[in-house]
Amino acid sequence: MAYSSLIHLKTLLMVLTAAGGTVTGGVLANSYVNSANRDPGSFLITLNPSTMWTVQGASSTSTITVTSINSFSGTVTLSLYFPGTAFAASISPTSVSVPSNNIAESTLSVTAPDTPGSYTVVIIGVSSSHGKTSYSSSMLTVQVASSQDFTITSMPTSITTTTGATNTTTIIVTSINGYTGNVSLTVTAPFGFITVTGGENPLTIASGGAASSTLAITTSTNTAKGNYSMIITGSDGSRSHSTTISLQVVDPIPAIIESLVLNSYHFNNSTSLTLYLQNAGNGTITLQSYVIRDSSGNAWSLSSWIGPSIEVNAVGSANIMIGSSCPGCIYNGIAGLFLQYQQGQTYTVTVTTSRDNQFTFTVTD
Repeated sequence: MAYSSLIHLKTLLMVLTAAGGTVTGGVLANSYVNSANRDPGSFLITLNPSTMWTVQGASSTSTITVTSINSFSGTVTLSLYFPGTAFAASISPTSVSVPSNNIAESTLSVTAPDTPGSYTVVIIGVSSSHGKTSYSSSMLTVQVASSQDFTITSMPTSITTTTGATNTTTIIVTSINGYTGNVSLTVTAPFGFITVTGGENPLTIASGGAASSTLAITTSTNTAKGNYSMIITGSDGSRSHSTTISLQVVDPIPAIIESLVLNSYHFNNSTSLTLYLQNAGNGTITLQSYVIRDSSGNAWSLSSWIGPSIEVNAVGSANIMIGSSCPGCIYNGIAGLFLQYQQGQTYTVTVTTSRDNQFTFTVTD
């Protein structure tokens, strides 16, 4: 609402009277006589913005623009009038010099009241020139909302997954400035065979507290590889906040198949044997323990073996030590019967990989 007439505003007319006019029967009367004197013109007051949306106790500003009309020039004094409840507001500067056919500006600063609601303040401009008093006014509406609010976050915010897999993320809603209420969650997920299920909804938030909901994010075998974004929105009346979850769908990691082939072997001496093993699988193979047995079942084992790591299709050498060559080995069997390799004897060697796969080979000295 902008005031173009002050007929029904007695208080406002008194302000204008104090500024230099007189009141006669509720109408502002000017002492200017339109005879041979040239009309000095007038001015218009506008606000930008003319409506503010803010929260309790927040400070904002609006620009007051005074525009010359019909070559008006002169000093315009600015003041405030509160039709309803007064609140903290000020003008700087309180008077502006307006050039002919030009504008001048001032700043209206307001601090929102502590009580939510709708408030108004009228900016009045008065100027006296050549015996004529001119005025203009404009009204600012301040819509004050409660500063109580909530935040919404997700943990994790980024997920890498494969087709046909299920992952979870936790949505956390936290009270701000004493907010209490029920926050309803909605999910915006892209088309692409992706579903989001589960979780408590709505979330009940206590003052100064927080609540969480765990969601399951599932892709299907038809979900295309790529990057997706899902938006989780929490709402309570006019309050609404969102968090975004990034989902990257990649090819499933192929299963590692381990396979070892004995290419050859060599007895280095009576307590040392080298196996030449080829990796026929699809991933690097690391050997971590071995057991070697003679035909009678007597065995030497080494569980803390730092064995070779063999790349795919490569050949690695595995040294199988017994007796005096292997102080870390453990002997199981008849005492003194299997202390060294014997020519013409057959032995079985079992090696264990870091993935707990075992491979057994037979060798003869």
